[in-house]
Amino acid sequence: MKSFFDKLTPAERRLVVIVGIAVFVVINIWFIFPMFGQYGDFENKRSKTLRQITDYKAEIARKGTYEKLIRELSSLGGEIASEAAALRLFDELNSQIALSGISVGNISPLNRNYTGKTNAFFEEAAVTISFVAGEKELIDFLYRLADKQFLIRAKGMTVQPDVPGRMRLQGSVTLVKSYQRKPPPKAVPTAPKTAPATNTAARPATPKATPAPKSGSAPTNPATSPPKK
Repeated sequence: MKSFFDKLTPAERRLVVIVGIAVFVVINIWFIFPMFGQYGDFENKRSKTLRQITDYKAEIARKGTYEKLIRELSSLGGEIASEAAALRLFDELNSQIALSGISVGNISPLNRNYTGKTNAFFEEAAVTISFVAGEKELIDFLYRLADKQFLIRAKGMTVQPDVPGRMRLQGSVTLVKSYQRKPPPKAVPTAPKTAPATNTAARPATPKATPAPKSGSAPTNPATSPPKK
């Protein structure tokens, strides 16, 4: 028995082969070739994910180093002064003025609204100082204020040569110190008032009053009265 392909003429066979090749090429172009680009994208994403995993593992391995660095920076930075320390601002300034050797003419406090609130947890206290000092004494004074023990910083400064000698400096500087705000006291919840409970069971029963006998009639005792016939 001859197959279908054997029954075809040579021209028909060539036509069938050409059509089959064309169908094969169209299927590859339509369905197979687009998958090549997707495979490349998948490989890129896979490589990127593997690199991220490697970086994350390396950062996790350096956890101890970061914790040690945080402890060192915390010890260097000092702590934010409390509100009680802000009240000693004048005493701290006077001590540093005496150590630095600058001449201070006036120390005037500024309103807290001048600097404003940094956030909901910290506020600032500020004073303005007018001074006359040499260059070395002024630098030493500002350097001492920036120490972690005081944490006082200069917010603004005006400097000009001192007359008539012009060998010293005069001007004014605004010094600011931050401190923690005291949290508002928590309101103590009050229990709702309740009416006092009445204990009716503890009350003694009041005896009923017996009516008094009528006048002119003797009281009769049913136990001693003669029986009726």
